[in-house]
Amino acid sequence: MGKIRVLAEDVANKIAAGEVIERPASVVKELVENSIDAGASKIEVKVKNGGKDWIQVIDNGEGMSPDDAKLAFERHATSKVERANDLFALRTLGFRGEALPSIASISRLSLTTRTEESLSGIKLRLVGGELEKEESCGAPIGSNIIIKDLFFNTPVRYKYLKQTSTEIGHISDIVNRLALSYPEIAFYLEHNGRKILETTGNNNLLDVIFSIYGRQVAKEMVKVDYSDSYMEIKGYISKPTVTRSSRKHQSYFVNGRYVKSNLMSKAVQEAYHTLLTVHRQPIVVLSLKLNPILVDVNVHPTKLEAKFSRAEMVYGLVKEGVSRAIKSSDLVPKLKLANKPEKSRDNYTQNELTLAVDKKYRSKKEEGKSSQTKPKVEKNQAKYPQKNKESKELRAKKIEKLLQVDEDKLISSKIEPIKETEIEDNIKETAQEYKQDDNSLNQEKEVDYKKVELNLIPIGQIHQTYIIAQGLDGMHIIDQHAAHERVRYEELMAEFKAGEIKTQELLIPMNLDLTHQEVEVLNENKEKIEQLGFSLESFGGSSYIVRGVPTGLYNLNDEELIRDCIDKLLEEDELGEAYELVEDILIMISCKTAIKAGDKLSIQEMNRLIDDMERYGVTNCPHGRPVMMQLSKKELEKEFKRT
Repeated sequence: MGKIRVLAEDVANKIAAGEVIERPASVVKELVENSIDAGASKIEVKVKNGGKDWIQVIDNGEGMSPDDAKLAFERHATSKVERANDLFALRTLGFRGEALPSIASISRLSLTTRTEESLSGIKLRLVGGELEKEESCGAPIGSNIIIKDLFFNTPVRYKYLKQTSTEIGHISDIVNRLALSYPEIAFYLEHNGRKILETTGNNNLLDVIFSIYGRQVAKEMVKVDYSDSYMEIKGYISKPTVTRSSRKHQSYFVNGRYVKSNLMSKAVQEAYHTLLTVHRQPIVVLSLKLNPILVDVNVHPTKLEAKFSRAEMVYGLVKEGVSRAIKSSDLVPKLKLANKPEKSRDNYTQNELTLAVDKKYRSKKEEGKSSQTKPKVEKNQAKYPQKNKESKELRAKKIEKLLQVDEDKLISSKIEPIKETEIEDNIKETAQEYKQDDNSLNQEKEVDYKKVELNLIPIGQIHQTYIIAQGLDGMHIIDQHAAHERVRYEELMAEFKAGEIKTQELLIPMNLDLTHQEVEVLNENKEKIEQLGFSLESFGGSSYIVRGVPTGLYNLNDEELIRDCIDKLLEEDELGEAYELVEDILIMISCKTAIKAGDKLSIQEMNRLIDDMERYGVTNCPHGRPVMMQLSKKELEKEFKRT
């Protein structure tokens, strides 16, 4: 007997189902797309336990006749395609005839449906793809399909499903994108009896964006509407002031179908060229309409990839449409001041007006007198400096506090010229003092660090970015941001391992409007985020309250930092076990809290930074860039022709 055999039908169905149905979100996607193709104006999705136990999709579409309902569960049975040429002009979302039989083969399925012409509906019950029961029943026009115990007969597939928060996050993401693609359809998503998403179906895309991303994002979106002889691009993009750290918040649709398109993404990135900061991505919802013959979505069973026959035209259209939208919008951020409104002239009483005029006259008279004499230095000028000086002094104080300068332990800022014969002795003596300070600090923290003897004395700064320091053999140039970033990383990592990262309470708590997927990720990883120094509290629905941030954050957009942390969480497959995740977030916090290029440092602050570099053995920043370069005395003498 030969080794090759024909697989049994149920085995073949289960294998085929593995190509189409990857997780509960795949089931929701296929069923909702069928509802859209059926012309539904309202679609309800209800799931339990992340879709593992129960998935229900209800629509008010055209429904199915009894014969069509039974035939729909046969493999490769579909109403969307009739001839091979139809594949080159697809106008529907589903077309392969694989979704329903694949879902039925790995679940317990129930379908109730009725058409407008029928007086009664039909109810089918299938287990593992086999029809068990068929009966007539009363039913509204449309379809109601229930999926129970997904992967009950393929335990290996069930074992590899993620935790509930991850699965409902994927389901929420699918429904969100379908709602963005079809704003004329009312979508409703419910998980374990709790509403997650509800749209009105009023054909207003901005309302859907508001329902998903919240008011703050919706207010900062810019409309895109551009077309040529062949194609049309419509949708919304965010202003450069509203960004995220990844492209997960970018949705691209081709003829109503959600796709992952690197071509469209690159076109959008090019349109924003020079307007975005490094590693920031805009929020994008763009829909491209073109002749179906110019695009092929029959690339992968999930139908998430698209190939364009005129890729250059698509790229140019998207880039031009986004560029025009950006140029036509007002990109200047609006500031809201809490000042009290001034009284208008009409609202003044006669007495108030007289006093105001008299006061203005006296002030001008005194101003004229003061200009003729030398200005007097008041005692309280130091207490109330000018506004521009105040901001610089406050920033200097914050940097000084960040570096924890202790002037008693550091050399004086007034450095006398050092004679060439005394250089090595002075450097060694100063380095020995710093070493003693290091020992005392290490004894206090009881942390064992690999120390590096730098033996450096700072001289000054170049462009307020690089520190120039003198060593035993020549000159050292230090990148102040890269060096301090590594110091901050080592400090935060040590505090995290010891569970000692401190939290600074905010005077005014910050409200975050999140997508449901982001909320689920936060709920699952709240303890881990709080270990990093954030104090978070669920505020109901898709809102979170931030009550505290890690100490040491200054002059930062805390909301942006928290959203970046959430994006890092979303990028991880194993959310609960990723140690690299904590490391990545600590690196991000270190980068954003470190001294920046352009910050002016005093000699004491430079000394403190070099002191910390010695303590932690700093040679590279957390991203791998070098922090210091050396130019030896011999090289200097060579360049100046002294040898």
